Amino acid sequence: MRLISLALLAALAAPVAYGAPTQDDIAAARLAYIAGDYNDALKVIQEGADAGNAMALNILGAAYQDGHGVEQDTSKAVELFEQAAKAGEVRAFFNLGTLFAEGSEPFEIDRIRAAKEFQSAADQGYGPAMTALGRLQETAEPANHEQAAYWYEKGHKAGDVIGTTNLAHAYVKGRGREENWIRARVLYTEAASRGYPRAFNDLGVMHEEGYGVHMDQLTAYSFYLQGVKGNYPKAGKNIAQLIIKARFPWSSKHAALGYCIWAVRNASETEKTGFQEDCEKLVTEVNPDADMRARRAFRGSIVTRVNLRAHRPVSRLC
Repeated sequence: MRLISLALLAALAAPVAYGAPTQDDIAAARLAYIAGDYNDALKVIQEGADAGNAMALNILGAAYQDGHGVEQDTSKAVELFEQAAKAGEVRAFFNLGTLFAEGSEPFEIDRIRAAKEFQSAADQGYGPAMTALGRLQETAEPANHEQAAYWYEKGHKAGDVIGTTNLAHAYVKGRGREENWIRARVLYTEAASRGYPRAFNDLGVMHEEGYGVHMDQLTAYSFYLQGVKGNYPKAGKNIAQLIIKARFPWSSKHAALGYCIWAVRNASETEKTGFQEDCEKLVTEVNPDADMRARRAFRGSIVTRVNLRAHRPVSRLC
């Protein structure tokens, strides 16, 4: 953070030719923006955007979409993303695709527009866009698992870690690829080596259930724990259930409840209901008294050993 701040100060203080920041200035401001230094970063970004810089236009669009350092304005975000895409910023195509795939007021979900934007980015070799095209195929009605796996494979080969993990899942489920747990484990391991928390969780599931490996609850526990450290909520739910099932001597039911509560607090809206139901079952089994709830589980002291800070939504910038 200190290095980023110094770089940004240098960018702000350095004389600029023709009144516009250089590409290096904008790159430093981008890092500062990702680190959460929105106000100072956007001073440089705005100047770059005014000069028509593609990277700056894209980052400014993300700022307006998320409301970071500026008032949230999705229409303005789309306008800036379109300008950035026209100026040659591949990530702007991806950002437009994501926005229309998910929908954001005043824009409704538009899967055709999303596919068009993702395809434009994929045609330029952008791996995350290839993975996103696979996700569109997987969530279509009816789902096209063959095409989904095709695009996940391309995303994986282009270096996208989510594509690698989704391809592994296709091999686990036998969707679009023949079921192959060994191939899935290799892919999950590759994604985990790059620090992707969902891959740690899925390796935990494989070891807990014995999918293509010897059933090993201790190894499953270690993988789930890495997923929790990476702020992946499902890993918290899974480690909670494993603690209850395995009865590890170094852990407790109250620790399990703490992990489950953390998972609920950090889950997406689509996951939250299911996680709450699982946690209610744990509450019934653990049955902590009011003092225990206040002192340990619900205060969250059990899970403060791991990093509980919420990740900022900066994936569109990376």
